[in-house]
Amino acid sequence: MICNARPKSVFGTQVALASGHHLASQHALRCLADGGSLVDAMVSASATLAVVLPHAGSLGGCGMMMYYDAATGEVHALNASGRAPGSAKVERFTNGMPQRGTSSAVVPTLVRLWARAHERFGRITLRELLAPAIALARDGCNVAEELARNLRLSGPLVRSQPGFDTLFMPGGALLEAGQRIRQPALAEALNAIAHEGERGFYEGASMRSLTRFSQGTNGLLDAIDFAHAQADWVQSWTSPTAGHAVHVMPPNSVGVLMLQQLQRWDRHGCQLGAEGMAQDIEHALAVIAKGRTRIGDPAQVSVAALDARSFGVDTVRASAEWRAAFANSRAGVGDTTGFVAMDAQGNALAMLQSVFQPFGSGAVDPGTGILLNNRMFDFDTEPGSVNCVAPHRRPSHTLNPWLLLRDGRATMAAVSPGGVSQTTTGFQIATGALGGMVTLGELVARPRWSLARDGTILLEPGLPQAVAHLLRERGHSVETDSQHEFYFGSVKAVRRNASGNLEAAADARRQAVALGF
Repeated sequence: MICNARPKSVFGTQVALASGHHLASQHALRCLADGGSLVDAMVSASATLAVVLPHAGSLGGCGMMMYYDAATGEVHALNASGRAPGSAKVERFTNGMPQRGTSSAVVPTLVRLWARAHERFGRITLRELLAPAIALARDGCNVAEELARNLRLSGPLVRSQPGFDTLFMPGGALLEAGQRIRQPALAEALNAIAHEGERGFYEGASMRSLTRFSQGTNGLLDAIDFAHAQADWVQSWTSPTAGHAVHVMPPNSVGVLMLQQLQRWDRHGCQLGAEGMAQDIEHALAVIAKGRTRIGDPAQVSVAALDARSFGVDTVRASAEWRAAFANSRAGVGDTTGFVAMDAQGNALAMLQSVFQPFGSGAVDPGTGILLNNRMFDFDTEPGSVNCVAPHRRPSHTLNPWLLLRDGRATMAAVSPGGVSQTTTGFQIATGALGGMVTLGELVARPRWSLARDGTILLEPGLPQAVAHLLRERGHSVETDSQHEFYFGSVKAVRRNASGNLEAAADARRQAVALGF
């Protein structure tokens, strides 16, 4: 590895931000320079991301946001995860939950996130905020290398879904990086939102087109589902760690699993070296294996069952047992994109949007150009399970935006894609930030560990061989020098550093750009 190849921190005095694409970061920065709020910048960036990275976060997906309001000192958490359609009864899924196709889609709620956030914290009109994304969709943009990479990795099941070829395989060949892609139907859908607000999506032509498309391709979405779609302001879950308060989304988010990892790290004195890292990894494996079975729709979740004392995993049991439980927890990876920002007034924001797995359902509505999610696949079909599919329920959800506060003020905000591995990436970034004085650029470039879907422990190049040796001695399956495309995430982080300046960094593992002024 070339030592100077790591991402570098970007510093500013007025604002620092990062997103999953350079155009989203540029549009957000321009919005802030014009007097917009962090939420205005988020909406502009989010819409742009939906155009340039549809495989990761289209209008057919959902999102979660955490916002620290410096004027009041309050953390606001916005849950815009989609719900199962009203006809999604467990008896319909005798063969298990569908992984692709329109029947795998929950109700899209990203636009609800924009609406609820903007009505509370926005300053600039939706017409102005969405104009850059509309122009990109209408006039065309270059295919991002990240989109092209995911297209190459997509399989026949994804490529065979209705509408996929029209958008992503014009002329019969997969789009390549740098090619021009125009999305006029998506431009019209965005234009309706710009002029009519959320009604332009949930009650107008877009809703009619999406429901017609869903019902014509064995999907479950109908007009009533769209009418009842909502994003909810909720109370964040928080835990004291190394003199800070860590805030995450409550269930149905998996954010509590990051808190569980941090609590043990804090209780055991932040142990360093190979032994400390090996214990962190074993604990994460156990926490995720046990915790994923306890997370689902907020109305179904037992808070007591997610308390750290109920997990009983400070001392990890036989590794084979936890690997099997981890594999059975459906702890897979997804693809996600996001946005983080902090400003001179002390406000901070972390937002993630997703279609779940890369390309979600794979199905693209030709009337709107919108790719639908496949978040239904994250339900199970076990009656009595906290995450059993049922009408209007929210599934267990992998989105994990998080904030750090100290003495009641926001000090850091971060997001990363990677499915449930968002919690292990978040743990490593948070403990790295709390454990020493390094730049964010140095921090996000550090080699990381992660957990594969089958419970195999993945170690990136550069981690000590002693860690692998310890884990193998304890019976774990370990893959060293792993460079997996998805499990290690791609961190976007901002913070107020010790000198009082704002700092941002964007992870080079995937496409991401940090800016500031």
